[in-house]
Amino acid sequence: MKLAKLAVERPVTITMFILVIILIGTIALGRLPMDLTPDIEIPFLMITTSYSGASPEEIEELITRPIEQTVATLDGLDTLSTTSSEGYSRVRLELNYGTDLTEAKNDLRDLVSQIESRLPDEADQPRIRNFDPNSRPIIELSLAGLPATELKKIAENNIQPELEKINGVASAEVTGGREREIRINVDQEQLATYQITLAQIANTIRASNRDGSLGSVMVGKQEISVRAKGKFKDINDLKNLAITTSAGDKIPLVVLAKIEDGYQEINSLSYLNGQESVGISIQKQGDSNTVAVAAAVKKEVIRLQAELNGADLEITSNNAQYIEDSIAGVKQNFIIGGLLAVVVLFAFLRNLSSTFVIATAIPISVLATFALMFFADLSLNIITLGGIALGVGMLLDNSIVVLENIYRHRALGTARIAAAREGASEVSSAIFASTLTTAAVFLPVIFIQDMLAQLFTPMALTVTFSLFASLFVALTFIPMLSSKILKVTEQNQQEDNKANYLIFYRKLLQWALANRVSILILVVIFFSIFIAGIIFEFIPLKTEYMPSSDQGTVRIRISMPDNSTIEQTDKVVKQLQQSIADLNEIKLVTTRVWGDNARFTVELVDQSKRDKNAAIIAEEIRQRTANIAGPQINVSADTSMMHRGGGDTAVEVLIKGPDLNKLLELGQQTRELLATINGVRNSDLSLDKGNPEIHVRINQQLADFYGIEKSELIDYVNMALSGSTIDHLTEGGTEIDIVLKLADSASNSLNNLQNIKLFTNDGQEVLLSQLAEIIPGRGYSAIDRENQQRLITISSDIFERPLGEVQPEIEKLLADQLNLPSEYTIDYGGEAEEMASSFKQLFLAVSLAILLVYMVMAAQFESLLYPFIIMFTVPLAIVGAILSLVLTGLALSVNGMIGMIMLVGIVVNNAIVMIDYINHNRITMGRKKAILAAAPIRLRPILMTTSTTILALIPLALGIGTGAETQQPMAVVVIGGLLFSTLLTLIIIPVIYDIVDQLRLRVISFWQSKFHHEK
Repeated sequence: MKLAKLAVERPVTITMFILVIILIGTIALGRLPMDLTPDIEIPFLMITTSYSGASPEEIEELITRPIEQTVATLDGLDTLSTTSSEGYSRVRLELNYGTDLTEAKNDLRDLVSQIESRLPDEADQPRIRNFDPNSRPIIELSLAGLPATELKKIAENNIQPELEKINGVASAEVTGGREREIRINVDQEQLATYQITLAQIANTIRASNRDGSLGSVMVGKQEISVRAKGKFKDINDLKNLAITTSAGDKIPLVVLAKIEDGYQEINSLSYLNGQESVGISIQKQGDSNTVAVAAAVKKEVIRLQAELNGADLEITSNNAQYIEDSIAGVKQNFIIGGLLAVVVLFAFLRNLSSTFVIATAIPISVLATFALMFFADLSLNIITLGGIALGVGMLLDNSIVVLENIYRHRALGTARIAAAREGASEVSSAIFASTLTTAAVFLPVIFIQDMLAQLFTPMALTVTFSLFASLFVALTFIPMLSSKILKVTEQNQQEDNKANYLIFYRKLLQWALANRVSILILVVIFFSIFIAGIIFEFIPLKTEYMPSSDQGTVRIRISMPDNSTIEQTDKVVKQLQQSIADLNEIKLVTTRVWGDNARFTVELVDQSKRDKNAAIIAEEIRQRTANIAGPQINVSADTSMMHRGGGDTAVEVLIKGPDLNKLLELGQQTRELLATINGVRNSDLSLDKGNPEIHVRINQQLADFYGIEKSELIDYVNMALSGSTIDHLTEGGTEIDIVLKLADSASNSLNNLQNIKLFTNDGQEVLLSQLAEIIPGRGYSAIDRENQQRLITISSDIFERPLGEVQPEIEKLLADQLNLPSEYTIDYGGEAEEMASSFKQLFLAVSLAILLVYMVMAAQFESLLYPFIIMFTVPLAIVGAILSLVLTGLALSVNGMIGMIMLVGIVVNNAIVMIDYINHNRITMGRKKAILAAAPIRLRPILMTTSTTILALIPLALGIGTGAETQQPMAVVVIGGLLFSTLLTLIIIPVIYDIVDQLRLRVISFWQSKFHHEK
């Protein structure tokens, strides 16, 4: 090839070009953004609508159903799901991957505008937004060590502003703590006495608490603005305020109400390791580098901590840390793999100059890959770095083949420059074809339409970049360097010819060719037994969607019985905290308590400092908390970051039907059945009865008779019971809420509720019980729908069992024991749905990859026959890949399937080089002599390329380091497939070549004789 010739004849030019590549690659490496996974665009749109005070049933009927009926016609819509909860409607549209979200959002906006007039007047305007995976906080902080009131001030005044100054930080949201509040507790009897309403008090306060412009006056020659300063200075101004009655009398507010300067009622609590705390969530700007922003935040946190007196500012969650640890782990495995590959090269070559020449190919090819990644707008993440680590062994394949052939020419006595030129040119077409076949297997990725395409297209590009970079290095830098420094002695050549493995191989090959039919029959029998073993499950191949990854976090959810108070929930929280306090694997615990539920986030110490993974620790916590009476406690470990939308569980059973009571009954039966299956954990229902309620059914006719609007009545009662923030008092630059409500003595019982007094326009007093029926009731907490059908979702996690084993067991159990009425159907979602969809697409991708590889080889050999021979390596590789998973106990996952796609392109390379050289020898010798001459010559480069690829993957295959579990199945598949296919390729490919070529010659001879006879 001219490129190899040019490299040898123009060494300075090639050297300068390589130096440019190294320079650009080094700069690119410093500028490549770092993230956990490639940027993912989730094709979800959301419509949210608020309608204060409406029950889930009312929300469903008045808002959700009209919206979903209208938007169901949106182009590109795949799944339409909705949730109707108290005062809130959420419509989620899952679009087909590849849909233009901007265009879809505009179309959706047009559809929603058509029905806005049909929605209740009191409802807010529907809001449309994208699902943004970057909207989650990248870092969460907790501030503890002082009273909650002080912590809130410090967080808002000292910490939040400093954090929001950091470049790349979008917001720093403060949660928890207690805020000061001025509460006006109105005496209802005094209101009745003076015929004053809550609304009058609120309007008077707002009107009195105002500043305003009064115009301007001339002072000398200057025009000076005049402003009225009427805002309250302190609480005394509020206490001295007078309320005007309908008769014109002035009644001091303190006569009508008790005015308290205190703190908001506790409706949530936050803890850090058992101490009350305030939380701060950091969100990054959409296009910012997660790792860079997190590093800047960490630096600022250290500075702020030094300035805090008595308070402790702690980073409780840092997504960037897992990213850094994962990438560092992949880098480490990459370096170890590269060193192992160089060691095996020296073991084969036993020549320092040869090893040095080859070793230079790795950094040059990798830096060239980084440069191409930078220009392709890719990032450094566990997927792309996994591709580089996967390719580090393959980076050497082309260089090994070229160098070994140059080495052979030198050993035969050819001059150094001529050997470099001829040796590289001789194998250039073969390595070009092998590179094309490996790269071609990634082309079918374009036919994958879901999130897999977004995850693995960057890997495909990265591996392809590395392959073509290595091809360029092999055809330029390797011949150029070999022509200058490669030293080969006669002793080297004699040692190579007398190598024990070479002598053994020659004898084995002779025996194989003499017994070729028997060998072929044995291979067919073995392959048939293997296929039968898979079909009839004699070979225990496990399957799962994605490999579990220990992310060092355990999450605990507590759901208390109906109408539990925050004090009762807090008592259970403290009990649970005590039960896990002695676990050595726990680094810190953050807790958030709301009313009747609570959430724990348990951060574990680094993996290197504990013997148990997060899933096992979660199971231990589950057992420790099982005896806590009353609440439902769910414990789960963070083990995956690849879910669509980030929220799917391993198992999801979806039951659809019209009646909510029946759905709940079926859901409870399903949860009980799932509990009998080994390994199923944390079964949850999406539908449940809400807490007991008091229903106020307004009599519209009576309300109209008294001239009281329904909305006015609802707002008034809401203000009386819950209180309403009607204005603010500003002190020291801080706004303090002014809350107006009835005193507890007039609002904290059912009897008081019934006796709430309203006033007509003419001052007539009316009790609430006169205008409405007040009865106990109980609704549903939320109503879910999918594709305009009601449903209940039963979701579960699994522990220490593969999904592919559990899911069929679940489906069989429910089919046998769950009696569904005729109007009800059952579907399955979660990871099982994802796995079925992904495997189906990946099987198609494997099939297309095999076809593409065959077509590339057919074009290279200008023959349909020789590629057919080479393709026998593919089934051998798949057998090896599956056996490797079975032997290591790993499950076949999406990552493993990607590994199999790569295998299709990798395993044919050795056969291409061998067949190419056999055909080269056929020009001057017979078939068997050509095989016996070519195969031993190709033995060493085949063993070297296979060994370097396998050894480079061993660190990944061992799952060493943070996040390595995700790449482990892929590495194991490639190692097993490559090892098995290579060992058999050395015998099977020559045997099949011998048989097929003989048949070819007989067919040609037959047709020639027949043609000659007819002629």
